[in-house]
Amino acid sequence: MTWKFSFWTPGNCPEADGATFGCASHGLAAPGIWRDPLFSSSVSAPARFPGEVVAGRYADVLARLGQITLVPHAAIILFSRGTGVEQFLEQWQKLFPQLPVAGGAAARGAGQERGELLPAAEDVAVLLLADGSWRAETLNIHDDGPSWAFQAAGPRTITRLRQSSDDAWQPAAAVFRTCQAESGRGNADCESITFSDLNGRNLHCSFAGESLQTGADLPADGQLRLCTVPRTLVPEKFRQFCGEPNAVVFGCAGLRSLLDAPLEPGPGSVAGFMFGELVTLAGQPQFGNLMAVRLLPK
Repeated sequence: MTWKFSFWTPGNCPEADGATFGCASHGLAAPGIWRDPLFSSSVSAPARFPGEVVAGRYADVLARLGQITLVPHAAIILFSRGTGVEQFLEQWQKLFPQLPVAGGAAARGAGQERGELLPAAEDVAVLLLADGSWRAETLNIHDDGPSWAFQAAGPRTITRLRQSSDDAWQPAAAVFRTCQAESGRGNADCESITFSDLNGRNLHCSFAGESLQTGADLPADGQLRLCTVPRTLVPEKFRQFCGEPNAVVFGCAGLRSLLDAPLEPGPGSVAGFMFGELVTLAGQPQFGNLMAVRLLPK
């Protein structure tokens, strides 16, 4: 069957019709449309997507995907929350290596524990595209800076940082505050300055006492780079990325906070802003922050 792809602002999920695939977005854009996250709105891509949808809990979806007969040409994966994503993608990669993928975690409104998906799902909804030729492209607007070693307490908590083995370990929050001050950022700016792994996957940081909490899992190698971008350069870079025709663009809600004017996607394109996005690095989909990905026909 064919599917309509839609974004909507949190709390404004369209009525389920059995033919709509999409998620809540922290604001949205289409040609001539720019909506604030608090504005009641939805937008749909004009093109329909032939394919098959599998939605539900992580384990159930993976089991059903392992039995599917469709040979997909690309996929859009939407999550109701930003946890469990990395484990799902590890199993996904075994089923569909090298498949172009875009998507991310649905935005949540006030009081919501999970972002809204269509079809409704506890964890994940997958649209397997049945035909066409597609490419998934990733944008990282931040520039690499100095490397830091880190210690962690769990997959998403940085406790201490140091630049070299000769340096003493320092509380992660204090290091980030110093980096903000030295680069002319305010204490509330955790978007134009951030850490990435050595492969260029950004991690949004927030303060948690003396530690830093990240919006995606930390790398296993214990290494990060401090990355920054001048806020003045963000709008044009992001507008160029969204300017291709007939694209579905998944940007980060944190990137949206750096835009100083409405965004105008290309003809036939739609853009939404996620609470974590699926970027493609080294040929594999990975869960990251403060980045953007677009799925578009070749």
